[in-house]
Amino acid sequence: MKRALSLLLCALLAFGLFACAAPTEQTTPASSPDAAPQPTPVEDAGGLYAPGTYTGSAAGRNGEITVEVTVTADAIESVAVTGHSETAGISDPAIETLPEAIVAAQSTGVDAVAGATITSEGILAAVESALAAARGEEAEPAAVSTEADVVVLGAGGAGLAAGAAAGEAGASVIILEANSYAGGATISSGGHMLYVDDAFNAAQPRNDADLQKYLNYDPADFGEWANDLLTLQQQVEDYLNNGEPTGRFDSVERVLVDHFVTGSGADREGNAVSLDYQLIKDATLANMEIYDWLCGAGMEIADTLYKDHANSPVGGGSGLVAPLLALAENAGCNIQYNTRATELVVENGRVVGAKATGPDGVERTYTAKGGVVIATGGFASNPEMVAKYQNYGLGLNENVGSSNPPTSRGDGILMAEALGATVRDLQFISTVLMGYQNGCTIGQADKILGTQQLILNAEGKRFTDESSNSGVKSALNDQTEGLAFLVGDAKMIDALNAIEEGYVEDLIGRGWVYRADTVEEAAELAGLDPAVAAESVAQFNSFVDAGSDPDFGRTAFNGKVEEGPFLVAKMAMHYHLTFGGLVVDPSTRVLDTAGDALPGLYAAGDVLSGFEGDVHQSGDCLTIVVYTGKVAGEQAAAEAAAR
Repeated sequence: MKRALSLLLCALLAFGLFACAAPTEQTTPASSPDAAPQPTPVEDAGGLYAPGTYTGSAAGRNGEITVEVTVTADAIESVAVTGHSETAGISDPAIETLPEAIVAAQSTGVDAVAGATITSEGILAAVESALAAARGEEAEPAAVSTEADVVVLGAGGAGLAAGAAAGEAGASVIILEANSYAGGATISSGGHMLYVDDAFNAAQPRNDADLQKYLNYDPADFGEWANDLLTLQQQVEDYLNNGEPTGRFDSVERVLVDHFVTGSGADREGNAVSLDYQLIKDATLANMEIYDWLCGAGMEIADTLYKDHANSPVGGGSGLVAPLLALAENAGCNIQYNTRATELVVENGRVVGAKATGPDGVERTYTAKGGVVIATGGFASNPEMVAKYQNYGLGLNENVGSSNPPTSRGDGILMAEALGATVRDLQFISTVLMGYQNGCTIGQADKILGTQQLILNAEGKRFTDESSNSGVKSALNDQTEGLAFLVGDAKMIDALNAIEEGYVEDLIGRGWVYRADTVEEAAELAGLDPAVAAESVAQFNSFVDAGSDPDFGRTAFNGKVEEGPFLVAKMAMHYHLTFGGLVVDPSTRVLDTAGDALPGLYAAGDVLSGFEGDVHQSGDCLTIVVYTGKVAGEQAAAEAAAR
């Protein structure tokens, strides 16, 4: 993984994809009083750098990272990160330690911080751009290749798989990625992949107790999935009666039945979600083929199952992206980062390429002999688009944040829809609780949620039984902008600090957790009406005294809110995953509103509809993401070879 990330960083630097750095202060006089200061060339200064302070910037996980680097003629004197929008908690170790490491090493050739690799790469790249300016170097514009057999839009899990498969089939491939790194949403996932392996299961303990439910299902409720259920029921009967002392049962049919049961659902108006049976079945049948492909490129897995059918790469999403990136690079893919596709190009009724804007701000037309693969992901980071379509929560609107990369804006859906592509199920989304405006991770949010004593909405009122974490999250979708104000006293502070020493101070420093000597003061700092919040707390305390909550039926409490200092944590539901999108045939060709394939256009991964259902199918979905990418790449390569 470290090697792949190092290669990625080197590639980014080699292609000159980082923003220009400029000196903010330097000691060399300008040629005239009115001239802007310019760095002294190294050969004239007799040292490595023109002394001064220089700025540099590069893309990080959530946006641009800016640094200031101060140098003498022969040394890096200081490095400071002066601007960023990275996720607090995850990015902090890199922001805090890398500047010192660079100064100590007098080089950007230091290791990325584990768990914050994308932020680390952004910091290192920004520092390198500042140092280049200090050396008086002007980056030469890199030659940009714009013609290939296959053009892939997006270098996430599906896009890398598409590029790798097309390249392995002999096609030339250009992958356009809007971010400065590969991986998209996949890199921040758990990386779980289907793993229905007979040899593995034969060595596990029996799982009879997990199987009885399948015998109680009625095939009449399963539509086109009924034959799989019938097959599964016979498999279960045979297993329960086989007399073997060990051996765990699993099968492709069990995966399919579970996928159907989990993903079936409807929106608030009763409109049923779509599940693409053939696509899901084809991907499920190919699960071990996909697994072997990735392991052949270096994927390592844990030795325990995730849920019922999946395994997890060592390193989670990063451990899945690394082999995909290696496969794409080994197949000769030309990955162009910081390059966002904006429009599909059509000639004589066929998609022949795409227009995209690169890091230099120049729009180019990329032509594809065999076709274009859309792998741009979902649209969770397009709040206007989600707010327009979502039918998930009454309180969710365009001000709600996102847990996804900022480039997950539905570009592929919108570009294809402009050509007449069918879209469906855009109203189906999921949300997660995080610190306000992406202020902490999902895992950190759950820890904070576990310490609160009561929760208020934006109006300063209680709205649910706070002792049920899942109930809180569900109810929050109907509250104003999904906002939650977690309230507690000294007991909450002690509980948070028990998680990690100094945790409360850390959270307060992030700007969305507030501490004060009174409830009113803490509420006012958080933006709540102090009188209303104090009244809600007083009423809650009376319920604690009574041992029951007549408003929401709460019976389990963790104490009255009465002992200062008091804490208010401003948190919110964030758009997480979108389950609707484009419609494709089994060959991943994008279909128009008449059900016909749009010539030359393929799609894969989260840009598709029909494979999640109305909930996130963790453990199944990434196999489908990689599988659809692989199929799309193979099909586009075959089309190129035939032309």
